[in-house]
Amino acid sequence: MGNVIRLRILLLLANHPLDVSTLVTQLELPQSNVSHQLALLKRHQLVSAKRTGKRVLYSLTDPHVLTMVEMAYQHSDHVVKHQGHPYLRNQKNF
Repeated sequence: MGNVIRLRILLLLANHPLDVSTLVTQLELPQSNVSHQLALLKRHQLVSAKRTGKRVLYSLTDPHVLTMVEMAYQHSDHVVKHQGHPYLRNQKNF
């Protein structure tokens, strides 16, 4: 969660598997940087790799990862705006 590049990779992989070249183009970053971030994500079992011919396609290991990312974005949004948590704002005792 602490690395914007890794978050962007996870979001790009949300819809379908992608190879390194496509990720490099989408992220506009050097191939070595993207490969390094993919290796970290793979080591932590957030993405998996599957070889198809000469290409290696990366995909999310578990789509629930995106739920966590979305929740973190929602949380940071109301924290940055100095708003209380939406759940707590709707409670009568708060």
